[in-house]
Amino acid sequence: MTTLEGLTLDIILMEILPRLAPKTLIRFKSVSKFWNSVISSRDFVRVYQADKRLILAGDGRINSYHLDPYATTTTTTFVYIKKMSVIGTSNGLLCICLIRANFSEYCILNPTTRICRCIRSTFDKELGVRHSHGFGFDHENLDYVIVVVSEYHNNSAVYTRRTSVYRLNTNSWSVVDEVTFPADNMNALRKYGVLIGNNLLHWMFWMPSLHQYRIGCFDICKNKWTDDILLPRFYYDPTCNKETYLVDFGVVDDCLSSTFKDGIENRYDMWVMKEYGVQESWVMLWSIPDSSCFDGKVITLVACCRSSEMVLLQERYTSKLFWYNKVDGGISKAKVDGAPNSWNLQAYMCSRSLVHLPGGQLFEHSKAVRKSWTCHLA
Repeated sequence: MTTLEGLTLDIILMEILPRLAPKTLIRFKSVSKFWNSVISSRDFVRVYQADKRLILAGDGRINSYHLDPYATTTTTTFVYIKKMSVIGTSNGLLCICLIRANFSEYCILNPTTRICRCIRSTFDKELGVRHSHGFGFDHENLDYVIVVVSEYHNNSAVYTRRTSVYRLNTNSWSVVDEVTFPADNMNALRKYGVLIGNNLLHWMFWMPSLHQYRIGCFDICKNKWTDDILLPRFYYDPTCNKETYLVDFGVVDDCLSSTFKDGIENRYDMWVMKEYGVQESWVMLWSIPDSSCFDGKVITLVACCRSSEMVLLQERYTSKLFWYNKVDGGISKAKVDGAPNSWNLQAYMCSRSLVHLPGGQLFEHSKAVRKSWTCHLA
């Protein structure tokens, strides 16, 4: 079937269906095998997910925005309990960690369909223990996965790093790796896992003995740590300018990115790895001059706005958002309507998605959510 009442399938896929509300699309999938196959097709999913949203989380709220440097307006607001943080996104799903008094709870949320699923954690809060999280998709087993990397301070000379994995299909946790380090070579965790290709999670570790960072990679499909990802070659050159140092890494257009601060030139250099895993493929995209806007002097690249030459930046320690114009070098504060007012505001890019969450429930606002989660956690 290639036409419907005179409309070609291409027009239906590319022009009409992407404009419909998520609830309507989900209902259409139940109408017939034809509509189910159309809406589930790779072409439609690609078009639908190309429309990305800016996610801002903080102050117990998560807001979703249309990304536009001239009119950034809110589309949806989700209200949660106060102590929560987004730990990652994959295929349009958000994974959220809710920090309770003595343990952590997780929630996987589809902000497009408003379906969420709560997950009980096996990790109790302990003194001297640090947990870092990641979220991704195992495409070989069609399974969503939460990865928790924990550091245990055993004594003054030894640390232990334990890697635990939760799989949605089996609703179970397992420990997949445990390594002990001498304290003087301990790799201190820096941030949430950075996801590439939906299954490769990366963490930035600090190596005190070498005074360098390293990028460790955990493969969700293989369920194990793989070879480190090498930073640009100049970073390991002992003759390189010592005023240039790594301040952050992340993702730009599905490529691994890194940000370096040049203390002498007083600028931030943004690099991307064009070919994953190939050190020689690192290229510098652009340099951003330091500005009085950046109070904490460390900035993170959030997104490139495809409709213009604008780049969205975030100052790490104050959580403020800024637009940088690649053409004229101008820097201006981003005006985001109704943004959560929080010193630890998190900023993510997230695709629209119709991904089904087995065992999930329809999200409800404010008090209803708190009541349902209170019952769930009891």
